[in-house]
Amino acid sequence: MPRLDARAVAVFEYVLARGSLTRWPPDVVPALGLSQEEVEAASRTLLRLRLLRPAPGRPEELIPVSPDAAAAEVVGPLEAELAQAAAHAQAVRDELHALMPQYRAARREQARRTGVDLLPDIASASAMLTEESARCREEVFSIQPGGGRAPGRLGAAIDRDLAMLDRGVRMRTLYQHSARASLSTQGYVERLTEAGAEYRTAAELPDRAVVFDRSVAFLPRRADGGTGEGAVLVRDPDVVAYLCRVFEQHWSGAVPFHGTSEAAYKDVGPSLRRALVGLLAEGAKDEVIARRMGMSLRTCRRHIAELLEELGAESRFQGGALAERAGLTDPTPTDPAPEDDTAPADPAPPDDDTTPAGPTPRDDTAPAGSAPGELA
Repeated sequence: MPRLDARAVAVFEYVLARGSLTRWPPDVVPALGLSQEEVEAASRTLLRLRLLRPAPGRPEELIPVSPDAAAAEVVGPLEAELAQAAAHAQAVRDELHALMPQYRAARREQARRTGVDLLPDIASASAMLTEESARCREEVFSIQPGGGRAPGRLGAAIDRDLAMLDRGVRMRTLYQHSARASLSTQGYVERLTEAGAEYRTAAELPDRAVVFDRSVAFLPRRADGGTGEGAVLVRDPDVVAYLCRVFEQHWSGAVPFHGTSEAAYKDVGPSLRRALVGLLAEGAKDEVIARRMGMSLRTCRRHIAELLEELGAESRFQGGALAERAGLTDPTPTDPAPEDDTAPADPAPPDDDTTPAGPTPRDDTAPAGSAPGELA
């Protein structure tokens, strides 16, 4: 289909003004500055676009047509073709989508036989996490290293987690101590705790893990230097049982976290301090310490500076050595003691002169943690 150009527009305006255009013999249009060939070419374009048509009973004379009528005649068939193509595309999409139940069933059966299923990207991992969350009936626990959670990710997580709690699912989550400094995480934990969820924090944690009903686990993909995008779905009973033991070991030594509290961060000062001193004694770099303790580099360096000043040390290594020599890396009476066989008691707030200052209430540079159904 041709497109309007300046010459075709000029000829159309001329015909509108004159009322018609004679093709045989052709009109001479000196006012337009166009040759006879150019007028003829423009006329052919206007005829194909239905802006000109032969006058009734006078085929040698062309008269103008309303652009609206021309558009209906020219564009209408094109729109019908597009609508037909769209309907066909939707039909194909529906036919392909109808095969998803068989595909998922086959993948589940394959995973059951092999014990491991690779989920290559965030979308596929999220879909399977959502599916397992809806299927969970007894228990879900997760290990979520890093700092506080990003506020934008809380809405959907709360809805999903409350749905599991409403079904009577026991929910336990391990964060690192640094998550206590996040206002958004405090509010999230407080709300979910009121609904029955349980949260504890520790100075250091292994990599992320989510386990549903002690039968299926999600782990981040780390092979070949992977960044953790996507996930590995594990159903092997021995591997899942091992992850359960790892979780219970860290859970028993972690400190309960109930959400909003002025002392939420101060409560874990001694534990955070000993972990920091131990890493200094190892000679770890600031970046390594920050990553292992789940805090931003800025916050980590502030902790280190305050600790070195208190110890009177001139270097990180010297500070670690002095602290270790003084026994500061050994467990102290301020360590949380278990209330029973499974739960530690809340520690008493540490003295201000022995606890490195916690971070400011909000640390925008701290790495974001995840909800029980998130790995990325």
